[in-house]
Amino acid sequence: MTEPYAVPVPRGYRVGAWEVRAPLATGAFGSVYEGRYTGTDGRLPRTVALKFLPTGTSTPRRLAHLQDLVEREVELYRRLRHPRLIRMYETLTVDDPDRPVLDGATVLVLERAEGSLAALLARTPRPERGPALLAQIVEGLHQLHAAGWVHGDLKPANVLLMRDGSVRLGDFNMAAELEGTHAYTPAFSTPDYTPPELLWSEIGERGRRIRPSADVWAFGVLAHLVLTHTLPLPGATPTARRDAAVAYARGTDPLRLSPGLPEPWQDIVRDCLTRTHAERLGSGALLRRVRAATGTGPAPGRRRPSRRTTALAAAAATVAAAVLGYGVSTWAGDGGAGDDRKAAPASASLTPAARYGASELRTGKGVPAAYRLLIVETARDCDREGVTSALIAAMLKVESDFDPDLSDPAKDEYGIARWTPSVLRWWMHEDGTPGETVPAPPFPPAESIPAMGRYLCWIAPRLDRTLPGDPRLLIAAAYRTSYRKVNDAGGVPPKYADYAARVAHYLKEYTPPGRT
Repeated sequence: MTEPYAVPVPRGYRVGAWEVRAPLATGAFGSVYEGRYTGTDGRLPRTVALKFLPTGTSTPRRLAHLQDLVEREVELYRRLRHPRLIRMYETLTVDDPDRPVLDGATVLVLERAEGSLAALLARTPRPERGPALLAQIVEGLHQLHAAGWVHGDLKPANVLLMRDGSVRLGDFNMAAELEGTHAYTPAFSTPDYTPPELLWSEIGERGRRIRPSADVWAFGVLAHLVLTHTLPLPGATPTARRDAAVAYARGTDPLRLSPGLPEPWQDIVRDCLTRTHAERLGSGALLRRVRAATGTGPAPGRRRPSRRTTALAAAAATVAAAVLGYGVSTWAGDGGAGDDRKAAPASASLTPAARYGASELRTGKGVPAAYRLLIVETARDCDREGVTSALIAAMLKVESDFDPDLSDPAKDEYGIARWTPSVLRWWMHEDGTPGETVPAPPFPPAESIPAMGRYLCWIAPRLDRTLPGDPRLLIAAAYRTSYRKVNDAGGVPPKYADYAARVAHYLKEYTPPGRT
């Protein structure tokens, strides 16, 4: 060990079924060691990274601060599992009163990386595979943002390189979940990767307000460093570069990118490093631009259709045919068995569309045949408990009575799923990319129903599992309000009790016998 470790742990130390083997890295608040698995569970890897965070000692103030950082990181690991995010296997607490420095420490058992981008750049400035690495970094960034999180501390040390050469983002103790357009993070960051608006921002009781655009700025700095071996703002010290960032943001100094920055990247980096957050690229647009520049993915607007895209295209065609042939917009009954008689001619009940997914969505109970394929495929695309075809159908019934032309300007809600345009923007694309502009109604069912499914699938794991009541109704209530309000209320908020009761009625109607 060539430098003092924040949490010194001797070789051979045991915590749970893991044995400490060798030091890997350290930071101001924690230290990482290679760990070896000594148990018998074949599902766990033999070698991991053990991240020790000293949450059991120090002064109460320091303890509270460290505990907050740990909770942020653990919460993200527990909720998110994406290919470009480092994986967590379990968390442990050290019980060792004879070692006060370790006693009570939290240990994160993480996927083992081979190194970091920081170490690679120290050995090999401007690495040949730099553009490909940047493409994977922005994939991870987009996965975070699409899931509703901000990293808050993107820098080379927090970009991890795996044995197969792939990239993972790690070190999420500054990460925070978005609350609308903002999140709140501790007032710590690396100055060279901090956007100008945060250099003088006020610090409130909950920390510093941060937007996803802060990560986009950090990516612009990181990309410039990887491709040119220089930082984009001048100065021999972090303080000097911070002052340069402030001068640039105030318009007194221009942004002078390195002439060594490859041409396709000049516009990308410039659009990441804009003076104000509002001008910066979103991570979805950034991903498309980087993929186009590196040839690592489809060019913008040329996404290859997946199996599910093809199925939903067929569903859209079914909807269109039904609208033209049977007048879908006239279906507006009370959801009883009699609705099918006015929904379409008798022959419609014999079509494949009307029978599709019969084991998941009851036929003959008022769900328009034209929407069955969309509803069933949307539910199948989500692996979260509670997000079922019957739930989606019941919610569509309560939201709009299956009216694709619903328009409620007073509430700013439109279409079969009663979407607010500014919210639909975040859920309208299959690849999780938010729309670059707010969509304008009308919203066709082929767009609205899958977007509802994606939103419900995002809501489900964020609800407190200890809440009483039917999880499906909790999901429905959260769609109407928010998962936070449902969690805070300890169940369906009283204001939405009638809504949940109506969804429960149709949920029972639409669920096939023998299914729950």
